[in-house]
Amino acid sequence: MTVAEGAQAYLAHLEEQGRSSSTCGTAKRALALLVTHLGPDREVGDVAGKALDGFFASEAATKLRDKPRAPASIAQLRGIVRATFAWWQQRPPAARPAPRLAPAPAPTRATKPLVPAAAPAAPPASAPSRATFLDLTYQGQPVRFAKTEIDRARLYGLRKLVALDAEGRECQSALITRHGRYLLPTGSTADLYINDCGDAVARRELVQVDESGAPLLTLAPTAYGPKEIIGPLAAEEILDYAAIRVHALQPVAVPAKLVQALGAGALFRVPYQPRLSVVETPAFLLGGEAGAFLIQVAPHGFDFVAPDQPVLPSEDPDEDDIDAFTFPDSFGAHHDP
Repeated sequence: MTVAEGAQAYLAHLEEQGRSSSTCGTAKRALALLVTHLGPDREVGDVAGKALDGFFASEAATKLRDKPRAPASIAQLRGIVRATFAWWQQRPPAARPAPRLAPAPAPTRATKPLVPAAAPAAPPASAPSRATFLDLTYQGQPVRFAKTEIDRARLYGLRKLVALDAEGRECQSALITRHGRYLLPTGSTADLYINDCGDAVARRELVQVDESGAPLLTLAPTAYGPKEIIGPLAAEEILDYAAIRVHALQPVAVPAKLVQALGAGALFRVPYQPRLSVVETPAFLLGGEAGAFLIQVAPHGFDFVAPDQPVLPSEDPDEDDIDAFTFPDSFGAHHDP
C-alpha cells in the first residue's frame, strides 16, 4: 500500500467512526501535505520515524502562506500525522509480508466457537471492517484476534433528543458570550495549554509528574510487537478490577491449546497498553460459549467481605459509639429518629 492509498484509507476510517466533516477536512489537508512530502508512490512500510521528523521540520508543516504556523496548528498537524502512522502500524498493508500465523475460518459472529490454527496464511478478508488486530503469543506460538469494541449503543440502541424550532427545523447548539452580543457555533472554540509566560504548549510536550515533581515513567504501547499471554489464572484475580472496556474477539489464528483452555473457562492476563500512558491498563482474556473477549480493567479499590465477617474495631480511639441513625440537636444531644 502506498502513502497515497494509506492516507485515503485512514480518511475512510475516520468517516466510518462518524467523525465530523470539519475533523475529516482538517485531516485531509494535513495528510495531503504528508503525501506531497513523502511521495504518493512510497510504500507505507518504508516510512520510518526519521521520515516523519523530516516532515515535521519542513516548511509545509511549520509555515502557512509564508508565515509561521501557530503553535496550536503545528500541534494539531503533528497529532493527525502521528495518529495516521499509528493506525498504519496497527493495520499492516497487504504489500508487507504476511505474518507467520495459521489461518482459521473466521466466524461472522463472536458467538461461534473458536477455531484452531492450521497452516500459515494471511488474515481472512471477512474480519469486521471496524476491527483491529490483537497479536499475542501463547507458549511461544503466535496468536491473532480481530478485536472490535462492544459499544452499548450498538447493543441496545440509543435515544437522542433533537431540539426543533417553531417550523420543525433542527436546532444546533451554540455558546453565547457573556454580554450576549455574539453566538459561537460548533467549531468556534478550542482548548489550549499555556505556560506561565502565556506561550502555547503542545500536548506532546506535557509531562506527567508525581507529588515531588519527578517525571513519571511512560509505558510504551503494546501494539508494536506481540506480547506473551499470562496464565491461566485463578478466577478471583479479576474480582479486584472493574471493567472499563470490553472487546469481542474474532479468532484469526489461535493455537488449539488456547482454544481448549478458553473453551473450558480459563482466565488469562494480557499485556495490553493501547497508547502511551503513565498508568498501566491491565486486560484479561477469557472465553466460553459466547466467544472470546478482551476486558480492559482498572483497580476498583474495594475490599470484599463475607456475610458473617465480624466487624473490625475502629482504628480511631476517640470515635464515639453512636448509632448512625441518631441525629444531634443544636445542643449536641443525640435523639433517635
